[in-house]
Amino acid sequence: MKLRQKPDDFIVEELPNKEWKQSGSYAVYKVSKVGMTTFAAEKVLATHCGVKFNKIGFAGLKDTHARTVQYFSVDVQNPQVGVFQEKNVRSELVGFLDEQLRTGDLKGNRFVITVRNLSEKDVEVAKKNEQDVRAGVPNYFDSQRFGSLKGVEGFIAKDVLKGDFESAVKKIVTATTRHQKAKIRGVRKFILAHWGDWRACLELIEKNGLERTSEGTIMRYLAEKPQDFKGAFQRVFKGIRELFFSAYQSFVWNECVKKVVRETSSGVFSVPYEAGKLVFGRKWRTGELKTLPLLAADMRVPKEYDRIIKQILAQERMALVDFFTDEHMYVARERELVLVPNDFAVTFADDELHVGKKKACVSFWLGKGSYATIITKALFEQ
Repeated sequence: MKLRQKPDDFIVEELPNKEWKQSGSYAVYKVSKVGMTTFAAEKVLATHCGVKFNKIGFAGLKDTHARTVQYFSVDVQNPQVGVFQEKNVRSELVGFLDEQLRTGDLKGNRFVITVRNLSEKDVEVAKKNEQDVRAGVPNYFDSQRFGSLKGVEGFIAKDVLKGDFESAVKKIVTATTRHQKAKIRGVRKFILAHWGDWRACLELIEKNGLERTSEGTIMRYLAEKPQDFKGAFQRVFKGIRELFFSAYQSFVWNECVKKVVRETSSGVFSVPYEAGKLVFGRKWRTGELKTLPLLAADMRVPKEYDRIIKQILAQERMALVDFFTDEHMYVARERELVLVPNDFAVTFADDELHVGKKKACVSFWLGKGSYATIITKALFEQ
């Protein structure tokens, strides 16, 4: 099974929750792009419109390795300047709004995913699981939520919640992956080998022209205040720190849901993901399952899930009170336990990229905040 072998193998289109107007303060553009981040598309749009980034709004971030359609609002005097076509991005004017688009201004996203290199057994598995997937799968957070785990063992946020700021900072500046530039990887390995010699680390960073990186910012701070790891952690860009905290909260929620699935299914199978393994049920009894809140220090624990939450917290050697920190405000937001794909369809054909293999075209739409890759994991059991 192979995903994303071509940009057209993963197509995502936003489903806005607003209706465009004939006129308004903000022009709305439908931007189609391929192999480009949302921020890169925003930059191109800003250049064409001649505006700063704070004049542009969008509802969500979209994959780089995909063909995507999303909407941007722009505070611009002449709306036609935002209509253009370049090699990897096209923009068309679709209407107007009286307010700027903001994160979350979505009904959901529509997906068309091509899964390749399938054996006959893979096809049989998908056909067997199709009805279960239609009925609903666990609404897990998938690997995309856990990028901060790459190259490290354990969650940075958990270190912070336990008061171990040194461990958190160490993870941030020494994690290495094969996707990093060789220069960054070399500096991070040096920091790990010379942990505590902040001056030496800073000298190497400056020698490599990396003063403005997170490594440079943190090492410069520690060179002045060698034991203030809390202060060093706070030097990390706030948006990045928020990702650390949301990743750990999402992981704990996933672990609770795994327990629910095991207890309400006639059988289960597991699939690996960035933070461990996810559990899917066979003949999962979803009828009485509604929502489960993300854990927070001041949450009201639902009676029916009290035992499960306590088990997971004990497994993590945590308590609810540990989720209270000055570094982040955790909110006990309710999240649906069951993810039901809308307009779900699967078709199979010969795979032109892999002789003798099959491909599947899987199409559906999901509400915002859910992960399309959870559907493919449940369908193909991998």
